[in-house]
Amino acid sequence: MANRPPARERLDGYRALISRAAPLVDILADTTGLHLEVKGPGEPEIICSLPASCPADNRELIRRHIEIPADLIGMLDAAARRDAERRREIERLRQALETKGGKPAKDYAAECAMKCTEPGFMRFLTERHDLPQPATEKMAATHVRSVLAIGSRSELNTDPAAAARWREMVKEFERWRRNT
Repeated sequence: MANRPPARERLDGYRALISRAAPLVDILADTTGLHLEVKGPGEPEIICSLPASCPADNRELIRRHIEIPADLIGMLDAAARRDAERRREIERLRQALETKGGKPAKDYAAECAMKCTEPGFMRFLTERHDLPQPATEKMAATHVRSVLAIGSRSELNTDPAAAARWREMVKEFERWRRNT
């Protein structure tokens, strides 16, 4: 399973598959078992026949072959939305505390130092903030200080305006990364 696509791609594939699947229009029963029908180009078509010996739970799973995964995907989507809302609320509360003179929401200087070592962040700086190529970690750090108008990264933890500019740059980077 080393070549398995990322979870997001697999989930998108499952979502597409479920949206294209033909829903059941009828379930017929006779002495041989159950027959599941979908709407065909003309008359309904049997897509599956389950023998009478098929265990009830298996029958139910097969009968609900579209409904169950669609419901599970809906639950995942709802959980992801709730998680994103909670993360935004936590960040909003941290920012409010920081604005009122409390401890910075994060160690922005350390975050900036780490970001300046990431190849993706350096590409972002090159594309969006004219960082010269070939970029190095030192060049990225110097360029970020210049763009943010600070003399030292430590100002990101002591100057609320500098911290706000850094947070905006990080948000811009996240949007850029999602779109590339």
